Amino acid sequence: MKSLYFIGLAAATAMTATASAGLEPGDVITVSRLGTSPGHAIRYNYDASRSFDAAATGSDYFGLAGVNSFKSESGGILKTFCVEMNEGFVDDPIVYTVTEIANVPEELPNPGMSEAQQTLMKDLYARWYDQTQYEAGDSWSVASNYASAFQLVIWEISHENFTSSTDASIALSEMNITRGAMAFTDTYSVEVANIANNLILSLGTGGFFNYTKLLGLTNPNNQDMLIVVPTPAIAGLAGLGLVGDRKSTRLNSSHSQDL
Repeated sequence: MKSLYFIGLAAATAMTATASAGLEPGDVITVSRLGTSPGHAIRYNYDASRSFDAAATGSDYFGLAGVNSFKSESGGILKTFCVEMNEGFVDDPIVYTVTEIANVPEELPNPGMSEAQQTLMKDLYARWYDQTQYEAGDSWSVASNYASAFQLVIWEISHENFTSSTDASIALSEMNITRGAMAFTDTYSVEVANIANNLILSLGTGGFFNYTKLLGLTNPNNQDMLIVVPTPAIAGLAGLGLVGDRKSTRLNSSHSQDL
C-alpha cells in the first residue's frame, strides 16, 4: 500500500508539472523555456579529472540553480531540474527525448549515471522533491533556498567522480558540495549551503528509497533535465482537488520504500 506521503507528492507533481503526465521513455516532447525560478544564482567549479576529495582550482562559472519551467506545445507547464552542468540552452523551442535516468547527462566524459548515482538521485527525489515545489501561500524565500539547494545536490550526484559505480553508500560518503570534480564556490547564502548539506546527510537513512516516477529529458545541444512523471489517474484526482496537502503530509507520514 502506498504511503500518504506518496499520494501528496504525486498530487503536487500533477498540479505543477502536468505536461509530464503519462510520458514514457522514447516519447518526444517539444517545449519552450520560461525561465529558472524559484532558485538562486550560484558559482561552480567543475573539472571532470579531479578526484572526489580534491580542492577546486581554476576558473569559476556562473549558473542558475533552481526549478526550470517550460511550456509544452499543448500549453501545459513542465517543471524540471537540470542534470547537465556544462551545456546551456541554444534552441527555442527545444525537442527533448524522454529517457531513463541512466542515460543522462549525455555530455560528460563518461556520460550517463552509474548505478550508485541513480540510487542516490532516486533517494533524493523521494525525500525532498515536493519541498522544492512552490504553491500560493508558500514563502518564496524558503522555496528558492530549497530549490537551489536541491539543484546543487543533483549536480553533485550527477557530476562527481565517485570511486564506486555500484555502491551508493560509498558514493554518499564521498559527497561534498565544496570539493571534488563538482565544487560550488558560491552557493548564494550560508542557508542554501546548510540545506544542501542536510539533504546529503538525509540520504540513505532507513535505506535508499526507490523513486519510480523519475525520468530524464535529453537533447544533444541543450541541457538535459530530470522530470517527475505522475500517473494520469493521480493527475485527474489532483485536478479535481481530491488529494491532500503535500507538505504537511510529507512531514507527518512515514516513507514508502517504493515511491
